[in-house]
Amino acid sequence: MNADVRIATMNLVVFVEDERLLSWARERAHLLASRHASRVLVLNASVGEGAKAEDGDDWTELGVGGRSPEQLQALTMALLPEEMPGVLLWVAPRTAADERFRQLAPGMRTILLDSSRAIDDDAALRDLIAYRAGTEHRALFHDLAYLRLAPWQEVVADFFDSNAFVEDLFDLQHVTVASGSDAEGYYLLGWLASRLGWEPAGKGSFQPRNHAREITYEIVREGQARRVTRVELQSHATRFLAELCTRSEGAVWLEVSGAKQRPARVEPLHDVDITSLLERAILHEQPDPVFFDSLEVAGRLLSP
Repeated sequence: MNADVRIATMNLVVFVEDERLLSWARERAHLLASRHASRVLVLNASVGEGAKAEDGDDWTELGVGGRSPEQLQALTMALLPEEMPGVLLWVAPRTAADERFRQLAPGMRTILLDSSRAIDDDAALRDLIAYRAGTEHRALFHDLAYLRLAPWQEVVADFFDSNAFVEDLFDLQHVTVASGSDAEGYYLLGWLASRLGWEPAGKGSFQPRNHAREITYEIVREGQARRVTRVELQSHATRFLAELCTRSEGAVWLEVSGAKQRPARVEPLHDVDITSLLERAILHEQPDPVFFDSLEVAGRLLSP
């Protein structure tokens, strides 16, 4: 067989609405297609109809600004083979409120989005939660705003890896998450609460299932978009702090103070490769229950 022959294994549809994000989306699509042979269709809603670009036999880019949702769906079905699984990389701020998404999504096996890529408030996350609640469609959803949190989840878990702090874990009184965009803060709180069995109990608080105490929380807007900058957990006796280092890029300052004080230290914060996260999400054939548990709690925190 000719070594240059590549057999496409999936349809990768990329929808972009903001021209400023087009280069980012193209780059990710190229990297994914280089690892997994794909038929790529880029729907560029930042320009009008008529703009078209080809990048080899398996890459088509079309200007779709002004096209109706029904036209987008028909176009996608006409240009891509039906027998291959569809992956939608959605780079736009709305899902439930965007009829274009609602038309494209049901034909996809996997949907990749980023709740803090196009906007940094909680609107995109609210919209995703509304879409999940209002549709029978159960594609494999993955949100990069959640996937990027893996290093911080590891940092928090490592605090309580020692038996000396297990008692503090089940005696936490307050949690603060500081991030440059809202989705990461809500996801990290949702993850922590879902793992520890905390139930939202009104604005700014949780209760454990046995209602033994109240755990308050705070989300602070701080630092660059799509980055967590600080996580602070306080029990009655001990304070746990993880904070991005200002003097050492890619590192986190870890501090345990109070009754069980430990020497502060600096540790590397494991880098997150976005393309690898996208690839892992595409290859994962089962829903991630921890993600959906975290999303469910985040939705309850965001409810009026």
